[in-house]
Amino acid sequence: MDVPSIQLAAAVLGGVGLGALFAGVSAGLHTLGEAGLQALAETEGPNAGVAERVSRELGAVQARLLMGRVLCVAISASFVGYSLLRAGTLLDALLGVIAVAVVYAVVATITGTIVRRRSGEATLKVWKWLRPIELLLVPLAEPLNWVSALVTRLVPEVRVGDGARLTDLTVEHVIEQGEETGSIAEDHARMLRSVLEFKNTVAREIMVPRTQVVAFEIDISVDEALASVIESGHSRYPVYRGQIDHVEGILYAKDLFQVVRRPNESSKLVLADLVRKPVFFAAESQKIGVLLREMQGRRSHLAVVVDEFGGAAGIVTLEDIVEEIVGEIQDEHDEEQPMVFERSPGHYFVDAGISVYDLEEHLGESICDDKSEFDSLGGLLVHLAGRVPAIGETLVTGSYRIVVLDADERHVRRVEMLKFDIEPDEQPAAAAI
Repeated sequence: MDVPSIQLAAAVLGGVGLGALFAGVSAGLHTLGEAGLQALAETEGPNAGVAERVSRELGAVQARLLMGRVLCVAISASFVGYSLLRAGTLLDALLGVIAVAVVYAVVATITGTIVRRRSGEATLKVWKWLRPIELLLVPLAEPLNWVSALVTRLVPEVRVGDGARLTDLTVEHVIEQGEETGSIAEDHARMLRSVLEFKNTVAREIMVPRTQVVAFEIDISVDEALASVIESGHSRYPVYRGQIDHVEGILYAKDLFQVVRRPNESSKLVLADLVRKPVFFAAESQKIGVLLREMQGRRSHLAVVVDEFGGAAGIVTLEDIVEEIVGEIQDEHDEEQPMVFERSPGHYFVDAGISVYDLEEHLGESICDDKSEFDSLGGLLVHLAGRVPAIGETLVTGSYRIVVLDADERHVRRVEMLKFDIEPDEQPAAAAI
């Protein structure tokens, strides 16, 4: 191998390799972010001090890393181009410069991918190796910091929606990256997304509708209430006078059980003597984050949700709110009955009480555009039919054919959903329930 060839190879390998290291460290620091660096700084690891230093001047460090990889590629490309121009033609020089750029792009991509998939400790270790070279770039990189600071002052912060910052979109991107790399488990990602959606969720979306609420008329006997409590297994019940729109208090099951243990006292008591007041009322449109704080402040575990006319629309419990973040909580009284049962791809049996939004999330596609008139799948079917559809009736929405399997004169209970391009199983629908 002659000298020019050795020089060219050294220029390409040295410049491109060093530039790729700069690119890899930059990608690793970008993935870590300030939060990740602060987390490493709070550990007792060998690079805790390094993480603290980098987190304080992350912008300046990234500017120096950018300048480093630009200079490495520029110097390598210039040397190769000049050498080939002296030995050959302008076309040779141009092709040489392009080759350097392509090699750098490939090597930098590989390096960045490897560094991002390794731990933050590995990123900081490589950064320490590059630190002496990086410090030499301070005079060249400092103008980049000035430009960045100037642009930050001149350009307003991007906002989306009703004033929400772009931060939510950034967090969603981080969650997606974490899922792709395997650093965030699927259930953890689902919980993080629930936290993002939490502030926009209103009471109407999570409440138990009034038709499913177990409530007591205030004039019933203690024995009647006890029988219903044992059958339903809940811990708190609204108590109303006349009709459920006039809730007067809340009955705690534990209060009822304590009285029953004392037969002499229970025979003299009526249900009104056990009712706790006052009742906490919440509007349908109230954000559940605000509702949670109010319930905590009042030490109330149950709120009666009222509509715009003051009538009872349903109830919300603390458990309902917590489940919006952590998912369904099964206790000893709950039966494991999934809202959506997938018999085969594109073939589902669904509880009609499921939220349309939750159903669409499960299906991975939209089944209707306008959801302003209803919340549940049953409400959608009533909206489509203009009445409560009867058992066996078929309706179509989106790319699904929906058959009503169970219903009464007031609401739909359970349905079968089938995509248009899926052939149903030979077994009758009723047999699959």
